[in-house]
Amino acid sequence: MTRIIAISGGSGAGKTTIAQALARRLGPGVIVIAEDDYYRCASTIANFDAATYNFDDPAAKEHELLIEHLKLARGGGDFDKPKYDLTTHRRRNESEHIAGADILIVEGIHLLVCAELRALFDLKVYVHADEALRLARRMLRDSEQRRRTPREIVAQFFTNVGPMHEKYVEPQRAYAELVLACAYGAGPEEADAHAARIAALLETPRSWR
Repeated sequence: MTRIIAISGGSGAGKTTIAQALARRLGPGVIVIAEDDYYRCASTIANFDAATYNFDDPAAKEHELLIEHLKLARGGGDFDKPKYDLTTHRRRNESEHIAGADILIVEGIHLLVCAELRALFDLKVYVHADEALRLARRMLRDSEQRRRTPREIVAQFFTNVGPMHEKYVEPQRAYAELVLACAYGAGPEEADAHAARIAALLETPRSWR
């Protein structure tokens, strides 16, 4: 049976870096997937407007499909994960086949919001980072990788990202077995240290359902 780990927390908190560090530490048989790939395709949303659409509401994700896929994984089955293009806001034509994972790490901002989804995780981790740090990281990432202007990034942050973080993301820390704090200037060494803490929990029988 595949064991499934959730790494949740705010946008720009460092979830992806920690998930990748954990996968390297745990070795073969570990696969990382991103909740972002389960964003609903813009082509299925009536009157879609990227400038005003709230990507930070949990309803923007197709959690029903993610739940279906994690249930398959838990039973040792495989699934075809969608691949979402964060610049066009559409799913790509190709998918990624996920199979043979001993441990599946899922990282994303809304993983612990839905009770049905939350129940599928053996270990739940929440990554905390201050708002200023999360905004700074989004500024760098979105301007360099997603072709967005600083004005667009700031407007989105204070219109949707911040309010949705307070409403949906921050409360998730109450469901986590482990809360990690990500500081300014954190680099690979800190990510490895966080991964070591998670790995230590995995070796403790009570950390698994």
